[in-house]
Amino acid sequence: MDKTIKLLDGRTLGYTEHGDLAGYPVFFVHGNPGSRYMRHIDETIAVHQGVRIITPDRPGYGLSDYQEKRTLLDFPDDIRQLADALGIRSFSIFGVSAGGPYVAATAYRLPDRVTAAAMVSSTAPFDEIPDPYEGMNPQYVQAFKAAALPEMALRPIVANADKAIIKDPEAYWSAVLERAGSGDRSLLEQQAYKKQILGYWPEATRQGSKGRVREAKILVSSWGFRLEDIQPTVHLWYWEEDQIVPVEHGRYLASRIPNSVEHFRSGGGHFGVFLAWGEILEVLMETAQGRADG
Repeated sequence: MDKTIKLLDGRTLGYTEHGDLAGYPVFFVHGNPGSRYMRHIDETIAVHQGVRIITPDRPGYGLSDYQEKRTLLDFPDDIRQLADALGIRSFSIFGVSAGGPYVAATAYRLPDRVTAAAMVSSTAPFDEIPDPYEGMNPQYVQAFKAAALPEMALRPIVANADKAIIKDPEAYWSAVLERAGSGDRSLLEQQAYKKQILGYWPEATRQGSKGRVREAKILVSSWGFRLEDIQPTVHLWYWEEDQIVPVEHGRYLASRIPNSVEHFRSGGGHFGVFLAWGEILEVLMETAQGRADG
């Protein structure tokens, strides 16, 4: 069910909850394009594990108001206010792809509240990693490099791409399959995943393309903090055949984040999060429990 809260600056923040609503709270941070509707096709996984998954729309996506000039470090305060509104003191957080940097920022800014974190197929800081494009599909290299354009120049590019996808989602899906590596293709060819992904995508442009444009700028900008200053345990999940965010991004993060745990898998691809969903939740709960016992 869709829900909203009002933030202190007057913005609306949209979110959903699913799983065991009386269970252990885990905030999930969607990718780009994505929305509060991004989740596993089997919602009983979270129910059986006793996990309450809370997924907010980022600013400018879905039901969440656009935030002018937002940066990566603005996001943790949105999470803090949402957790306060829900009466949640401590929680885990995990995010996939473009959602990963927001997990790092939240773990950095809220170390007293984040009990465990997971960055899944996440980008590393583009201004720090020696070669962010090593092993990346050329079409995604082009997209990431375009993000360096001024926002005014980037807006029509993103808007036109979004309009084309909305007009012909089947053509978009064919392009996704064409660009996908072998590890992703076998998963994406399943109708249940096609339906799920095409279902959460439209909310990314519910308010137009401004949110996506700002997101693109954030992804290739400085994160604004040192990875070495992240205190909570951060689990890093990557698949060797990911051609969208190559495993080299994970290796770089592992070399910099002090309390990182590597989960680097052979095969797979960028959508490996769906294959490891239950395991990720289990590891987060175990880490959180270990911290509580310690």
